[in-house]
Amino acid sequence: MKNVLLFGYGNMGSSIARGWMLKKLNYNFFIIEKESFLRNIAQKDGWNAYENIEDLNESQNLKIFDIIFLAVKPQQMQDAVKNFSKFNLTKSVFISIAAGLSFSWFRHKIKNDIKIVRAMPNLPASIGFGVTGYCKSNNLSEADDKDIYNLLSAFSKIIYLNNESLIDNVTAISGSGPGYIFYLVEVLSQIGANQGLSKKDAKILAIETLIGSARLMEASKIDPKTLKENVTSPGGTTEAGLNVLESEKNGLYPLLKSAINNALKRAKELNFDG
Repeated sequence: MKNVLLFGYGNMGSSIARGWMLKKLNYNFFIIEKESFLRNIAQKDGWNAYENIEDLNESQNLKIFDIIFLAVKPQQMQDAVKNFSKFNLTKSVFISIAAGLSFSWFRHKIKNDIKIVRAMPNLPASIGFGVTGYCKSNNLSEADDKDIYNLLSAFSKIIYLNNESLIDNVTAISGSGPGYIFYLVEVLSQIGANQGLSKKDAKILAIETLIGSARLMEASKIDPKTLKENVTSPGGTTEAGLNVLESEKNGLYPLLKSAINNALKRAKELNFDG
């Protein structure tokens, strides 16, 4: 079996690993996590987890890392990639989920002919409901492609991008998107509570409305715009609310556009910060 090394067991690393646990994948998995409390969590989750590569090799005597999944923050990536300078990486495929760090960054930091995939998953990966956009360097084999598909599709729906620059757009929309959704539920809950509902009831109403609407969109396969129009009666309450949200100046579109553009700008900046 091929050896898969997951480097990092923070929020996203652990979400990916837990997504893998939902599937029966034919790989040997190993975790590197320098933080002891996160490493302990990984071990409790059932993984072979080590503080560093030296400890891993001392225990397992591995000669080859077939797939190296880099799940650390962009600001930590430079230290992370230094760990691989002593290894033969000819056959290794790197998968990075770090926002902003480009193919050229990895070629400069590791080696020029590196096999590299940039992927942007999101937090729902931990329950097998993530979505991941990814792009790849042009030197991967068909077997490499199959491994990438197996590992990414185990925890998410996947979208292949034929242009590396689009990964930053995925980062701004779906990578950061759960934060936007969580905040939407937080705001709806707060407003409901401020208007007299109990905090518990307001939260349930907000969450279940979001979940139900998402499931309806997925099940019906009807365009969101059409669904919106179907639920909007002329002169009704939904229309009254949408009149505010659809304002060209202060509505949801310009607000979200500004938020996503700001996230996109930061994703591009991270390549230079690294």
